[in-house]
Amino acid sequence: MIPLFDSLAPLERTLDYHAERQAVLGSNVANLNTPGFVAKDLVMDETTSNGTLALAESDSAHLQGIERAAASGTMVSDESTPAGRDGNNVSLEREMAKIMASSLRYDAAAEIVSRRLAMIRYAATDGQG
Repeated sequence: MIPLFDSLAPLERTLDYHAERQAVLGSNVANLNTPGFVAKDLVMDETTSNGTLALAESDSAHLQGIERAAASGTMVSDESTPAGRDGNNVSLEREMAKIMASSLRYDAAAEIVSRRLAMIRYAATDGQG
């Protein structure tokens, strides 16, 4: 990865993680009335010491790819809420609170990325805008 953009890799991983987590939490809400459904959540993994994963090389003739920030997480069953009579343990209020918290974290990371890119743009144009 280009050193100038090294500080953006963890933020990219954060954005990808929260986007994936939103999909998982949305699935929980969609299955609110599904008998026997157990709520799930996505827990962020620590992949490597620098938080990146190299692209897999399937053919030696391929060009070397740049490292991409890993957005992986581990899917876990969220059994913090007791199951109802139908075996479903999804709590709409709890899931909506998780969605809002994840959304706020995503928005904060996106704002930081935007500001860092604006600083890079400013430096690249010698302060001309």
